[in-house]
Amino acid sequence: MTDTLTIHSDESGLTAPRTAPPGPVRFSASTTVEGPGWVGLARFKDVPDWPSFQAHLRDMVSDDQTRIQRGTPALHSQVTMLGGAVIHPDIPGEFTVDLAPGNYVFFDYPDTVASESPRRQSMVVRGEHHGGPAASVPATVRAVCDAAGRPRFEVTGKLRTGQPIRFENAMDEPQFVEYVVLPIPDQVAEAELADYFARFQDGSGAWPDNPPFDVTRGSGCLPLSPGRQAVMSLAAGPGRYVVVNWLKAAATGVRMAKLGQWSIITVD
Repeated sequence: MTDTLTIHSDESGLTAPRTAPPGPVRFSASTTVEGPGWVGLARFKDVPDWPSFQAHLRDMVSDDQTRIQRGTPALHSQVTMLGGAVIHPDIPGEFTVDLAPGNYVFFDYPDTVASESPRRQSMVVRGEHHGGPAASVPATVRAVCDAAGRPRFEVTGKLRTGQPIRFENAMDEPQFVEYVVLPIPDQVAEAELADYFARFQDGSGAWPDNPPFDVTRGSGCLPLSPGRQAVMSLAAGPGRYVVVNWLKAAATGVRMAKLGQWSIITVD
């Protein structure tokens, strides 16, 4: 594996590598921008087309169910989403993904949704493939459907402070998955979380009041395409967390967390 490559976003823009070799690459992401600043990574399947990508991404993350149903497959046909880091000025992130030759873009995820001129940086992956056997990862959070076809997170292994976690999207195409990790107090039980997620209204951007977690302190992995995975080192210390997919179902536009794609995890 190559040395760690650095990504940073601030008020003036986004700095990231312009080239990288094919194979597993580790990225270290940081920001000085609160709110925006999360850095995503996508590979174009054909000729890079930023305006089209931004439009499809906006449709995919919107609250309009018709736009979601249109935008999700359109985004899937254009790019492979390779995750990225949910970060804050005091919470950096590190992620490792396997890169194929091609044209990529790093993008400030919230800024891309909200701004006409978002922070972004193109990257070309070319050259000789590098990298040896994959390093051992002690824990995996896998997005799956259960026997009844309901979206769930399947957690295996032991999550330990400072140790990497593998996030994997095993959902059917074209369903994207994100993995936002939020700290929860010891007294918050599974039933309270289930009640909160059930209160989301389809087609509405309003969040239910009194969330049982601090929505401003998330970390984790930005959207992954079906069949893709990323290994991350989170800044999360010991404690209880809930990992949530805030995206919506490609087929219906219903929020995946409302459908059950969330799980309580414990970091030792």
